[in-house]
Amino acid sequence: MAIVAEDGSLVTGANSYVTEAELAAYNSARNITLSGTYTAEQLLIMAMDYIESLSYKGLKVNSTQALQWPRVDVYIDGYYFESDEIPNQLKNGLMQAAVAIDAGNSPQQVAPRKTIREKVGELEVEYATGSSSVAIDTKIKSFLYKLLAGGGYGSANTVGTKG
Repeated sequence: MAIVAEDGSLVTGANSYVTEAELAAYNSARNITLSGTYTAEQLLIMAMDYIESLSYKGLKVNSTQALQWPRVDVYIDGYYFESDEIPNQLKNGLMQAAVAIDAGNSPQQVAPRKTIREKVGELEVEYATGSSSVAIDTKIKSFLYKLLAGGGYGSANTVGTKG
C-alpha cells in the first residue's frame, strides 16, 4: 500500500496527512534515526490508526471523506482554521506518533499499571491511584491538544475571528 497524503482537497484514497519524505525531513531536523524495524510507510499507517481514533474539533467537510481531516468550524487560538488545509499540528503529531511507534512506545499499546504493593500469600495487588493503562507520548499530545475536542486554549467552536 502506497502512502497517499491528504492535502485538504479531499484526496481520493488518502491514508495519511504526510508523505514519507515529510517524515524523513521531520526526523532529520530533530536528528532522529529510525530503527529500521518498520518502513516509513508502515510507521505512518500505524500512526494513522492512532491519529484517526481521536476526537477532533469541528466537523468533517464531507460525510463520505476517508479521513478525519479536513474539517469545518475549527478555531485554533481563537482564529478560524480554513477547511481546505491540514494543520501543521496534526502533521507533527502524526510524525511524532510514527517516531514513538518506531521506538517501541506506541500510543495505542497498553502500558503496565504502576504497582505500589504486592502480597504473595493470598495474592493481593494494589495499583497507584490514577495509574494509566495506556502509554502516552507527551510530545504527540503537545502537538495535538489544540485540535482535540474539548482541549487547549481557544477550543470553543463558537468564538474567534475568521481570517
